[in-house]
Amino acid sequence: MAHGSNIRQRNATRGFTLIELMVAIAILLVLGLITITFLRSAVNMTRTATSRGQIYQTAQTTLRLMEKDFSQVLGQSANTNVVLDDTAFLLVTDPFGRQVVMLRRAWGDELSTMAGYDAGFGAPDQGYGASFDGRNPSAKTRASGGNLDVVYLFEPLGPSTRLYRAERAAPPRGTPGLIDLIVSWCNDFRGQRVAAPDDTTPMAALTDVNGNYTIDGAPAWDLFEMVSDDIAGFGVECWDDWDRTTTWFSGPSGPVTSWSIGQREAEGKYILPRALRLNLLVVGEEPLRAETTLAGAMNTGDGSAFVEETDLFPDVGGAGSFVRINGEVMAYGSRSGQTFGSLVRGALGTRAQDHAAGSTVLAGEMFQKVIQLPVTR
Repeated sequence: MAHGSNIRQRNATRGFTLIELMVAIAILLVLGLITITFLRSAVNMTRTATSRGQIYQTAQTTLRLMEKDFSQVLGQSANTNVVLDDTAFLLVTDPFGRQVVMLRRAWGDELSTMAGYDAGFGAPDQGYGASFDGRNPSAKTRASGGNLDVVYLFEPLGPSTRLYRAERAAPPRGTPGLIDLIVSWCNDFRGQRVAAPDDTTPMAALTDVNGNYTIDGAPAWDLFEMVSDDIAGFGVECWDDWDRTTTWFSGPSGPVTSWSIGQREAEGKYILPRALRLNLLVVGEEPLRAETTLAGAMNTGDGSAFVEETDLFPDVGGAGSFVRINGEVMAYGSRSGQTFGSLVRGALGTRAQDHAAGSTVLAGEMFQKVIQLPVTR
């Protein structure tokens, strides 16, 4: 009896065998891997949702602001000499080959501010001498004729994704206004060439308090406020009713991306387009950010781009099949391996240009909105 009791006592106090421990560890490892995979997937899903939400918020906010401006466009001269060579609806390119949009629009919600409401009710010698610029609602604003000058442009640095906007009350007759200065700046620095991506001269000119581009003693750049810092491409396309546009697709019968009321009037054509299409290429954050570098130099006439990789870029045929290299936006018709092919150069109103190897290649999600101008309805 004593011998049997000792056996039972040894069996009752026996620990796990080595095999049992290994099985338990293996199970814990599997459960741990499953948990880590689940958590990693959840984190990635959260990051993706956050990035996509940021993209849509940027697009919605920017397009709403633009729609407010373009829906109140006026078809009249913005030149203080009343000479229609510099007008209130202009699409030109900046020194880096990107589209600059300038327009004169009617006062809208700004009339609810003190500055807008008081505009024109007092003489300059009574203190009503300031020009409304969106940031001085308590100023005694001089008469503006009920109009605002608005300019959209990218930060004057080649690779920038920051889109800026400025607004200012129409200037008194005989005084250079916001549009006059930006037109002069574009003409002075653009010339027949596109500035190098690292050229800081155009930006320095706009920020020089003693330079040629000042208003009321302040640099013109002081009037600009950033709309968004996640815009790879921005362009306005015009439906030309006179003798060209029959479709929104690019081509000989497609929309135009440059416009001047003065030139149109001189040619006896409609001075404003029937409608506008706003194009906004919004860059996302990780993990939706599509970015690579140019593996080989490109010339203006090249129809393909050799890059480090193309895996994260949008599929061909979609609305977002565009890339931006320096100041130029290109549409691509094929994507394989390390090559973007069948390129349409100078898309969204940009200018085709040469690009050095190592240049950043960006893509984003395309948002578009068609607006009919009120004066053509």
